[in-house]
Amino acid sequence: MLETWRQTLDVLKTRLDPVQFETWLSPLKQVEGTEGSLTLEVPDEFFARWVRDNYLDIIKDAVWDTTRCHVGIDFKISGSGGEKRARRGKSDRDGQAISRHEDLGERLVPRFTFDTFVVGPSNEVGHSACEMVAENPAGSYNPMFIYGGVGLGKTHLIQAVGHEIRRRFPDMRILYMSGESYVNEIMTAVKNNRLDAVRYRYRGQCDVLLVDDIQYLANREFAQEEFYHTFNELYNAQKQIVITGDQFPSAIPKVSERLRSRFGWGLIVDIGPPELELRVRIVQQKAAREGVKLSDDVASYLASRFTTSVRDLEGALNRVTAHALIRKIPLTLDLARRVTDRIVTDRRGRLTTDVVLKIVAEYFQLQVSDLKSARRHRGVSMPRQIAIHILRKHTGASLQSIGQALGGRSHTTVLSALSRIEKVIESEPATERALKDIERQLGMS
Repeated sequence: MLETWRQTLDVLKTRLDPVQFETWLSPLKQVEGTEGSLTLEVPDEFFARWVRDNYLDIIKDAVWDTTRCHVGIDFKISGSGGEKRARRGKSDRDGQAISRHEDLGERLVPRFTFDTFVVGPSNEVGHSACEMVAENPAGSYNPMFIYGGVGLGKTHLIQAVGHEIRRRFPDMRILYMSGESYVNEIMTAVKNNRLDAVRYRYRGQCDVLLVDDIQYLANREFAQEEFYHTFNELYNAQKQIVITGDQFPSAIPKVSERLRSRFGWGLIVDIGPPELELRVRIVQQKAAREGVKLSDDVASYLASRFTTSVRDLEGALNRVTAHALIRKIPLTLDLARRVTDRIVTDRRGRLTTDVVLKIVAEYFQLQVSDLKSARRHRGVSMPRQIAIHILRKHTGASLQSIGQALGGRSHTTVLSALSRIEKVIESEPATERALKDIERQLGMS
């Protein structure tokens, strides 16, 4: 029967697309065979199920054309059990062992571990939940969805989960991808007729799926459909799924309702803007990690100047440090002030309608499209009014141009919004503080 299988493969090669043949048929190896049956070895259960569902009839037809008799086809998983397969690792088409420790997707950043994550009240729940997931994948919280604004540490946490699972469970196959990369990979696979191979990688070769910035799937209907089926396959197989996004799942725009609902099946945690004490510790830790001597007054100054994004705070430290090293002068409070004043000046020079809308949307964890929409909920209307106030006050834009930038609103509507927000600022200290925070971030105060 061994010669029969070789002849069958030759027949199949002429009947299938080369990519399909190399992906799904070429790896099959005969391990047993009699006159009435044939047993083929496959890498894992998912592979067997896929071949059975999509190629079994084609294989039987090819066997018939080769032998002129009906032969039953069975599949056997490689090795003699899960533990043996794990020791052997998975195999590529040439039969060479590939360690499961190897990344299946984008590389994890070495420094994004739990040890380097600075914990405070704004992120301690998310940090603890991620540690629990890493200690017991698919057992504690599955799926887990982490959401928050730009530059608050979501990517650090999701990669820390990957690092810790790898350390504790070296045989687990971890796939980390950004939402943008996932979309690009799916579209490229469709174009090159390699979708089956991509599906197998995500659904059959993955024990832990980490997807960062899932909002990039918005408006990508085919990619959403693929991710929906991948999610179901992994969830039903009790594989751990961790996702990050910039909004609460139900608020992510232009993503299908059935996909958003699945994001909420497990645990949802948020990462908020860091409070002052946490910002000070973050900048101090980064300085210590890079061997930079940073005084308490400089750390406090930077932490009070950059309030909404850890990324901006660390960027400011990088710039101040670079000036001190290049000019070979001490890193003093005066230097920090002068350098960050330049950052503010640079921002002021770039202040446009698009920049204002982007910063306001990020501050309130919204999309710019929300500010331009017809939604009247206070969670959207108040940020929209703040954007109108800033545009009018700091850019000198006309009421008509502001209205056009915010979804085609009329001159009268913009004027009314200005009147309302001015009253709210006078009567609500929280709104006034939010406005001042945004103006500081834009370099206006």
